[in-house]
Amino acid sequence: MDFTKNHKINLTKEMETLLITLQAKAKDSFSKHSILHDKKAADILQMIDYDFEKLSHFGNEMMVIRAKQLDTWLQEFIKKQPDAIVLNLGCGLDTRIVRINPPSTIQWFDVDFPEVIDLRKSFFSNQKGYEMIPSSVTDPNWLEKISNNRPTMIIAEGILEYLSKDEVKVLLNRLTNYFPQGQIAFDVMSSFAVHSGKDRLKETTGAVHKWTVDHINDVDKLDSKWNRVANLSILKSKYAHKLPLKTRFLYYVMAMIPSFRNMIRLLLYKF
Repeated sequence: MDFTKNHKINLTKEMETLLITLQAKAKDSFSKHSILHDKKAADILQMIDYDFEKLSHFGNEMMVIRAKQLDTWLQEFIKKQPDAIVLNLGCGLDTRIVRINPPSTIQWFDVDFPEVIDLRKSFFSNQKGYEMIPSSVTDPNWLEKISNNRPTMIIAEGILEYLSKDEVKVLLNRLTNYFPQGQIAFDVMSSFAVHSGKDRLKETTGAVHKWTVDHINDVDKLDSKWNRVANLSILKSKYAHKLPLKTRFLYYVMAMIPSFRNMIRLLLYKF
């Protein structure tokens, strides 16, 4: 297929970081050890006019494992609740809707800043069962566009770190108050992880991570309506076993050191 780089990027700060995850998933699709097999991400990447070289040192494998684990939890939820609502917060140019290919009975909503959704509409279209909502997730009004009469699965991949702890708490409480039952899955970063990567992140995109989590019990206390189902270090994910031998060995060694093992964790809660 012949691609033309006709989509220039004019995003800044946390909005620009969507290109980091897009590149990670696209690169994975070209690997013989591919975990996501995300050809759609690769297609989108090739149509974007942007210097991706400056984003080449952000731990692509970890982002791919993160996405795969969140996909797996979502697939498990849909299997049990085939008429569910799926809410993908801070969707960026994520192709999860393509990877999951949900049944027509699912109502799926992708939410992100208006500037991001404008870009996303170059590659995706609203259709029956799928809608893109242009809004900051911290805006209290966007939820009104979504019905709350079904079990709901909420995915927040690589977004909560850019909010303050108070903003995270307000958002989570709003979600669990609005939807009667469901699950929410997201990633958290330790203060060690944030400190280690803050200079590179700020130099490349201008974005800043705000929320850090060193003790999972602190997250448990953010919402009285939920119960934790899973707490998983990315380094110990079963999907890490699909990586090349050298990378698997590196992850194995890093997982033995608490500060590295707890850098990025994936959490699943039921409410």
